Amino acid sequence: MRYTSLRLQISNHIVLTKQTLYTLLAGACLSLSTVLMAGSGDSATTYGLGPINVGSAMAFSPFQSDAWAVYYNPAAMTRSAEGQIAVVMQHGEQELRAASLGGNAPLARAGDVLSDQSSQLLLLGVKTTLSGALSGGDDYSFGLNIGVDEHANNFLPYSASTSREGQFLRYESQPLYLALAVAKRSLLRGIDVGIGARLTLSATASLDAVSDLAGNTDSESLSLNAEPSLTPIIGVNIRPQKLFCGSSDCLPELLNDSEVALFWRGDAEYEVSVDANVVIPGVVPSPGLDLVIVTLDSYQPEVIGAAILIPVGKFELVGSLEQQKWSELGEKFSGDTVRNQAALRFKDISVPRLGVSYQWNERLKLIGGISKEDSPLKGNRSQDVNYFDVDKVLIGVGASYRFNRVPGMSLPVEVGLGYQFQMLDERDFELTNINSPTDPAPYETVRVDGDIHVLSASLALRF
Repeated sequence: MRYTSLRLQISNHIVLTKQTLYTLLAGACLSLSTVLMAGSGDSATTYGLGPINVGSAMAFSPFQSDAWAVYYNPAAMTRSAEGQIAVVMQHGEQELRAASLGGNAPLARAGDVLSDQSSQLLLLGVKTTLSGALSGGDDYSFGLNIGVDEHANNFLPYSASTSREGQFLRYESQPLYLALAVAKRSLLRGIDVGIGARLTLSATASLDAVSDLAGNTDSESLSLNAEPSLTPIIGVNIRPQKLFCGSSDCLPELLNDSEVALFWRGDAEYEVSVDANVVIPGVVPSPGLDLVIVTLDSYQPEVIGAAILIPVGKFELVGSLEQQKWSELGEKFSGDTVRNQAALRFKDISVPRLGVSYQWNERLKLIGGISKEDSPLKGNRSQDVNYFDVDKVLIGVGASYRFNRVPGMSLPVEVGLGYQFQMLDERDFELTNINSPTDPAPYETVRVDGDIHVLSASLALRF
């Protein structure tokens, strides 16, 4: 069954209609096809969480001591004993384009814009010390992140499909985000350590029914289960002056207040499977037709990286390098019943990031950053699925301002604003389809590129 599509949505209430699964069953029985959007990325790794991460192109992520350190480097929470409760609203505008270069059987296209949908992300972050819970709790920090897309209207979107027009590997999915972490300051002299986890889910749906060809059913049995799993996150912050010199000065003056961060995140994925059985009297007799769909959505690769921060007067300079291990995704897609025919292959990539901040005064901080990310997708063909992915450059700017006194508030309030522009490079892809009259040759060649704009705003209480 080449043109199977799957969409499972859990909103404020569960929505898993019989019609959706019957469409799948009818497709198996009657060779009908459906095409839906698919995606495999989220804001934490694609854009950044919060104004500082968005505005620095994630260059400052290993050193930010706010609540979002939970995901990027839990050890960074100990860089400040100040607690935080933060709310972030993040908006993304994307224009992903695919311009036809012709072919033996090109599709009729209404322009070159493949996707221009926007996304909205609502985030809640909490960070605090454990001074009231543990002896010596001032040296321990705890953080919690919660995020939902589209203002909580769509908690867990799952989508997977083949596509005749082509589809982008990333940018189309923003699932529920939940992460937590704890950190210990000075576990060893000059070394802080943090350990966290991100929650992911695997959903399983099962349907048994007796139906006629019009979709009228009886003797139905439907169940849905979601099982959580935790993806580990580990971070280490090192203060070289403290580690190697103690209370004396033994490093060059430029490195006296420098810091080094090491971080690792395991790979995370959202998976959904559907096991359906239907009996259609006179067409499909008992024991019925079994249809099993197993598909992957929203994959984040394993990441290992290092970064260095060097203060220079009112400036802070940051450089980081991380390796994203995408190569394992090819094996995962080989077991995906929607995409396994595409023989998708991926490579590990290294992502450099540079950032700079300027402390204008005790209240205002300005920040900027840039990063370059190569595409992990190998080749320019993926049969039936027709995935696109390209190299890109991220450029960001941002600022935070602290109000020490706010009428009616007993705590300082900090507001932040960040903007990020992603420029997607051009890349040519050949579209292939098993039912195309040109098969196995491509029926069309397209040139893809795109522009993405992200705006992030935050409001935080400091305590």
